[in-house]
Formats: sequence, structure tokens, C-alpha cells
Amino acid sequence: MSLLTACGSPLSAPRGVVTPVATEWAAEGVERGVDVAFNDAYLERAELNESLCRANPRNTDKALLRLINGARDHIDGAFYDIEDLGVVDALLRARKRGVTIRLVTDSDNMVEKAHPDQARQAISRLKGAGIPVIDDRRSGIMHHKFMVVDSRVVWTGSTNLTPTSLYRHNNNALTIRQARLASAFEREFERLFVRREFGKAARVESLPSDIISIGEGATVQAFFSPAGRGRAAVVKELQGARQRIRFMTFSLTDPETGATLIERSRAGVKVEGIFDRWLAAGQFSLFEKFKAAKLEVRKDGNEALMHHKIIVVDSGTVITGSYNYSQNAENNNNEAFLIFRGARNLARAYTGEYDRLRHAAITNRPPAYKAPDPEGQAAEGP
Repeated sequence: MSLLTACGSPLSAPRGVVTPVATEWAAEGVERGVDVAFNDAYLERAELNESLCRANPRNTDKALLRLINGARDHIDGAFYDIEDLGVVDALLRARKRGVTIRLVTDSDNMVEKAHPDQARQAISRLKGAGIPVIDDRRSGIMHHKFMVVDSRVVWTGSTNLTPTSLYRHNNNALTIRQARLASAFEREFERLFVRREFGKAARVESLPSDIISIGEGATVQAFFSPAGRGRAAVVKELQGARQRIRFMTFSLTDPETGATLIERSRAGVKVEGIFDRWLAAGQFSLFEKFKAAKLEVRKDGNEALMHHKIIVVDSGTVITGSYNYSQNAENNNNEAFLIFRGARNLARAYTGEYDRLRHAAITNRPPAYKAPDPEGQAAEGP
């Protein structure tokens, strides 16, 4: 039985029937030491998705909270947006039991969105408990979404620590128990928290991690922006595609990445993808260019954001993280993403997510207008 039918997917549900998606693969180790979770957000209305996400024991937030609750020594986290009070409460409990916590965020998100003259409640509560929170204080975006726990586990993906990101948007999160990978993320954290190396000029070059084995021939490698050779690595993986490329991208505006996808399509590789419907209409989006080139591309079917930054190449390569495929992500923002190679189980899990989003894009009828979202505004531009 396939994952989709085994997990009660809405693929077989009548329209108008709210069917929870019991994403059974979400809490399972798809490769050695690697778990993946997706938000249960496949319906067209944000409030319906939120109720499903909060109830689903395998939604992205559940693994994060388990990780925080199990921390014994220290937590280092870098997140573009920190707002969810449930996550804040978990961090405060960890602090109370003696866990050392350090956080980095973007300057724009130190204040309340609706009242920029007021300090954000979440940040004030963290600081009030003695947890240091530093911000980047620059025009570029501190766009990371990662946490390192006890120097041995990394939690990362496309998910910010906000109610909308955890419970309304389409997002993914990986829990990776690999000390060498955790060390690479800790080095990135130290560059930000200790040395304040945020912008390109301050960082010189952010070398990718070593290629790290995760067993059964599968590997993972981490890339960090800016000045991190990320675009070149993505393009190289795309150029190596032989059969199929599937992407789920909140923002895809980078000309070199776009040209490579079109070239691979013309070479006979099946290239298909899903864009967030709001960003697809943006000035710099490649959505219309791809349609003109006869790529099979669609706008998503969720009223909230389709916030993934995922590319699956053939049957074993997965690219995912905070990195939108844009020149800003490459040259200006603080970003992290992972390339998994030879990871057939993980690729199968992400392909399942693509199939669910594709079905929702075809069958859902979301509102024609969605209110501006700060997480969306962060991705606007080339």
C-alpha cells in the first residue's frame, strides 16, 4: 500500500469533507538518524488547516517541542521569526531546569508586527528569563530556521517559530541526529551570535560542510549563505538530473537556476513544480517563464503560504532548508540548506508531499486574495 493511501490522505476525500492527514512517515526515521515532518495543511482555508495541524501528533511543531523538552545542556537557535508562545513556554521551561539557551533573530522581528513601536511579547519573555536574543541590525535578512540541541541534534527546514508557520503554512522540518552536522550548524551559529558576522563583507566565505554519511550510501551536506557556494551546488545537482525534477518553492526568481530547469526540460527530463500563488504573481517570479517553456507548473491550493523550499532530483536527491532560490538568498541573506544524496527513503517522503500539494493545487479553490504576510514579504525581490 502506498504512503498516500495508507496515511488517510485527502486525495480520496470528497470535496468539502475535512479529512485529517495522519502523516505516518513524519515521525519515522527515513534515513539513519533523520526524521521529517510536514504541516497538515492541505485544505484551502487557513483556519481549517490550523485546527488539523494543532491536532496532528506528527505536525512539524511536535518534533520541535519534543526536542526542546528533551534538551539536557544547551540549545542554540537561529530563526527569522520567533513569535509562538507555546514554543516560548517550552524554552522557558528548559531554561528553568538549567539548559543554556542562546537565540538569534532578524531585527525586523524584535517588535510586534501590528505595533512596531512595541517590543514583541515573545522576545520580551525570553529576555526576561535571562535568555539572550541578538538581532542582525542590517538591511539584509537573517532568514535561518535552525536549532542545535546538545551538540548532537539539528532541527531545520522551512519553518519559523510563529503560529502561522507552524500551523497554517505548508512547511517541512527535519530532525537530524548527527554530531558532525550539528557541529557545522554550531559553527554557523557562532559566526552570528559571537562574532556578529551577518553580511557578506563580514563573513568572507561560508564553506559548505563536509559530505557526511547517514548510512546505506546516503549522505548530507550543509550550505550557508551569504558567500556559501549554494547556487553553484544547486545548479550542479539540477544539471545531473536524468529523469525527473520536482520542486515546491515559495520563491523561485534566480535566473541561473531557472535557466538550468528549462535546459533540463528541453533535454528530456520531466520538470514539474508548485509555486506559492502569492509569490508566483510577483514581478521577479519565474512562474510565467516556466509556463511559456511548457514546464508543468501550478500555483498552490492553500490560502496561507506554500512556504517550502524543496527540490527533489530523480529518486535520491533532496534539497531543502531556508534558502529561497533567489539572488538575495545567495548574496545577502543568512540562509542554510541541505543537500541529501542517495537518500531514497527521504526522497520518497518529499515526493509524497509533492503529490499531496499537487492534488490540492488542482482541486482546492482558495480565496483569490490573501492578506500580506511578513514571512512572504521577506522573500520578495530578485
